[in-house]
Amino acid sequence: MSEIRQRFSTRLSGDGIDIGPGHCPWPVPPTVRSVRLVDRWDPDANRTLFPELGADADFREPDVISNLDVDRLSAFGDRSLDFVIASHVLEHLADPIGCLGEIRRVLRRGGVCLVMLPDRRYTFDRGRPGTPLAHLVAEHRAGVTEVDDEHVLEFIRNDRGQRWEPHPAEVAELCDIHRRRSVHAHCWTYEEFGEVIGYASGRLGRWRIVDEGHSGDEFGFVLRRRL
Repeated sequence: MSEIRQRFSTRLSGDGIDIGPGHCPWPVPPTVRSVRLVDRWDPDANRTLFPELGADADFREPDVISNLDVDRLSAFGDRSLDFVIASHVLEHLADPIGCLGEIRRVLRRGGVCLVMLPDRRYTFDRGRPGTPLAHLVAEHRAGVTEVDDEHVLEFIRNDRGQRWEPHPAEVAELCDIHRRRSVHAHCWTYEEFGEVIGYASGRLGRWRIVDEGHSGDEFGFVLRRRL
C-alpha cells in the first residue's frame, strides 16, 4: 500500500461502507469496527464482465447490491455511517456530484469520506480532456441516471484512436457492453477535481478537507462532514 493510502486509512474508524470495491476492497485499519461492501454486481457477474482479470480475480460478495447511478445509497439512512470509501468509483458514474451529496447524507456529523481517483495524465485516459465542472453541474441538475452514449464513445475513441467511428448499427451494442463494464465516463487531474470538491462543499453541504495528496497515477482527498 502506498504512503498516501496508508495515511488516508488512519482516518477511518467505526462503521462504514466501501462502494464499488470490485476485486480490490480497501484494506481497513483495526480502528474500523465494521465495513460493508456495496457493489453493482455479484462475483459471477463481475467475472463475466471482466474476463481479462482472470478466473482467480478475488471479487468479494457484496453486502449490498446497488446501481450507484440509480439506487445511490438508498439502502442507508441519514447520518447512519462513520465513513464511506469511494476508491476509483466517481469517474465511472453518470452524476459524481450527486454521489458526493448522497455520501454526505449518510455520514454522521464528523464522519469522513475517503475519495481516490486516477490522474488522467498517467493512465489510459491521458488522451482525453478533463471533464469540466460546468458539464458535471449541468448533468447533476438534469438528474441523469445513466452514462450517455457520447461519454462511452469518447472513452472508446480514446482507446481505438480519435478517428475511429462506429458503424451506426454497432453503436447500441457497443455502448451497452461498455456501460455495463462501467468505463470511465469522466476523468480529471488532482487540480481539476479540486474544483468539484469546492462546488460540492459550497452547494451540497459543508465538507472540510482533512487530508489530500497525489501519488503516482492516483490522487485523493479525505473529507469530513462538518454539520
